[in-house]
Amino acid sequence: MPESLGPGPRIIAVGGAKGGVGRSLLATGIAIFVAQLGKRALLVDAATQATCLGRSLGVVAQDTPRDLWAPAPYDPRGAETSVPKLRLLEASSELGPRPDVALRSPRELSRASNAEVCVLDLGASLSGRSLDALLDSDAMVLVTTPEPSAIEALYRLLRHAYARRLAQRLKDDAPALGLLQATVRNRLGPPAPLKLAEILAAQGEDPGALAWAELHRLRPRLVVNQSRSRADLELGDAIARVAQRVLGVHLENLGPVEFDDAVPLAARRRKPLLLDAPAAKASRNLERIARRLLTVEPSRLTPTLPGIPPPSPTHYDILALDRGASDEELRRAYRKTREVWSSESLSLAGLVTEAEVSAMVARIEEARDVLLDPSRRRPYDLSITPASELRALSLPPEPGGEGSPSVEVPMPVLTPDTDYTGPLLRAVREARGIDLRDVAARTRISPVYLRAIEEEDFNTLPATVYTRGFVTEVAKLLRLDPELVVRSYLRRMRRPEAR
Repeated sequence: MPESLGPGPRIIAVGGAKGGVGRSLLATGIAIFVAQLGKRALLVDAATQATCLGRSLGVVAQDTPRDLWAPAPYDPRGAETSVPKLRLLEASSELGPRPDVALRSPRELSRASNAEVCVLDLGASLSGRSLDALLDSDAMVLVTTPEPSAIEALYRLLRHAYARRLAQRLKDDAPALGLLQATVRNRLGPPAPLKLAEILAAQGEDPGALAWAELHRLRPRLVVNQSRSRADLELGDAIARVAQRVLGVHLENLGPVEFDDAVPLAARRRKPLLLDAPAAKASRNLERIARRLLTVEPSRLTPTLPGIPPPSPTHYDILALDRGASDEELRRAYRKTREVWSSESLSLAGLVTEAEVSAMVARIEEARDVLLDPSRRRPYDLSITPASELRALSLPPEPGGEGSPSVEVPMPVLTPDTDYTGPLLRAVREARGIDLRDVAARTRISPVYLRAIEEEDFNTLPATVYTRGFVTEVAKLLRLDPELVVRSYLRRMRRPEAR
């Protein structure tokens, strides 16, 4: 196991608000992966409705004579399984739930078992005890499938989990707790965490700061099981984006588990998938997810963040882009974001109204229009730049340097017959308000060559094949026809008098 795990137990809770999504498949896979790394692992079958994991892991009923109607003696270490280093603790038996297990917190179970990693397989429940187990874990992993009811249940679980966390933290603040309880009752369930935090922030500074801090601290992970199509494989990212925008919850997508015929075959044989078909694609998916979980730095498990509301999303946030994105990257991001916010998107199941979708689509269209228009994008970038950065940007360029011009430059007239010269390319760049250093940063071309292109210093430019690539990238950045620019520029470069 990676050193970043550190000493002491780690608790991973696998949950979901709908049955049949594959929680046991994921929890068992993670526990077996940990044990195969040589670490002591405890798998807790915490679904109190029925016991089901013991037989697949080689745990059989004890032959020791005892009262038929008395539960087996409680062993805090769990029962030995067919997997070395892995023990199993079941929270229910044929006689019903076992209070000595079901009523213990995950940390109590982990300490008592002396396990290095404790994995909980929770049932499909929104009960207080199930939510407490999720919230008390170091890593909350939620499982869903590509179907509307499962995704709607996922969002419902996030709302209830956040409300439960606030109820725990506000127990000594009677007015704020009363407001929380009244809000939940009046709405027949908790509202979106973002909305709930705003309601508590209106109550007072202290409950508001606590609500925002807990919203920042809520960092669940997501796994989409039974993924078949390309849309299914991308669904996790779409759900994470929607959860961030609508609920205010930072949901980390751990990746999909692909649909695999090996899964039901292993279930028929009563064997865990990782042992029955270790080379199956679903097994490789499980190992990848487990590895990602176990390599998270401990400091990231419970981040310490300020109790302040999240900033309003920028156009770049709406499209999930960096500030330096090119026009082609903007167009791709726009198409992908529109797919996420289409009326048929699975990621919106049971979460937003048609009016809210229309409002978000309008924001997406506005972000695209502003960022694809240089005359609007540059002022917008300045408007969202922090004051400290603006002061640095406002320093005048050195004399003779390559800074942006101090006066506006008109856009040259361009036609299909235009002869693209170096000075003309510079004039287009300056008219679009693009600094030469920005061109170098976004194209990864040395400023020496960029300056040589604009000054038509052909002796400084490299071989023609490299110059062609440089001019092509510059033309793309300036939103010119690369083929016309390259053909015209290289024709000038090949003239005898050019050398």
